[in-house]
Amino acid sequence: MPKKHKRGKSEVVLGFAWYRPEQWSLLRELAADPQTLEPTHTEWVAEALKSMADLRATGADVRRIDVDVRELASWCRDRGRPLDGSARAAFVTEKLSQ
Repeated sequence: MPKKHKRGKSEVVLGFAWYRPEQWSLLRELAADPQTLEPTHTEWVAEALKSMADLRATGADVRRIDVDVRELASWCRDRGRPLDGSARAAFVTEKLSQ
């Protein structure tokens, strides 16, 4: 159930994958959809910060979820999933609930 703000607005809690700079090339190497990822970690950070700000502007509670790419790859392998956007989102959602 969404939390309520004092003013009665629903609070949506969203996990936002936060990738480590030293693992960016590994993520792109292992991803089933590398074309959907920015070429550099610096470019990704700029886009991620903008996306997070946009989500927060809608009232969402956005939380950075640190992602270890090796753990993500293992998680995908254990579930027989390609390491794609859908799997990355599911992984972050699972981490958020822990």
